[in-house]
Amino acid sequence: MVAAKEWVYVSCWYLDEPESHAMWNSYGQSNDSLAIQTTHQDFKLSCSRSKINMLAYFDRVRYQEPNTAQRLYNDHPIMRWYDEEYSFSDSVFNYLPLQLYHKHKAFSFENEARLVLVDNGATLESNNKEAGLHLSTEHSRKMITKIILHPNSSAWFEDTVRKLINDTYKLNIPICKSSLVGHKN
Repeated sequence: MVAAKEWVYVSCWYLDEPESHAMWNSYGQSNDSLAIQTTHQDFKLSCSRSKINMLAYFDRVRYQEPNTAQRLYNDHPIMRWYDEEYSFSDSVFNYLPLQLYHKHKAFSFENEARLVLVDNGATLESNNKEAGLHLSTEHSRKMITKIILHPNSSAWFEDTVRKLINDTYKLNIPICKSSLVGHKN
């Protein structure tokens, strides 16, 4: 099973709006951090237009006590994101995505969704030579609807982000400070 992790890519996303202190505490541990906001449809379009040749799943994480996991696997199948039919020589790769959508209920505050991609070249006998996964720059730019800066981000960080987005990359993406500015935990 350890070899399987070389062939699986996971991108985790916070599902809620508005943002929360729990979100910033979990994912923005530095005051100089940001959140990228998108929609399910824009995210899916960006991935599909980038022509990722992998089996793709996108769904909410299901939080439960460990003893209820089998029932959740049976009652709530994770649907493939694209219609292409891929199959793997080793059944580990066919069932691995199901396992990646379950967490202990103590983490339910994360309100997480995950994109799980399984490389079509996956075998337990060989190593993956790819360093990572790359979405098309052109299509990735279209998926970002807003950039939200940490509630305690510095003026330097905000200026740097604005210059990068507006001047360097010439993107027309709204950049705003968190709605939690001035609100304490």
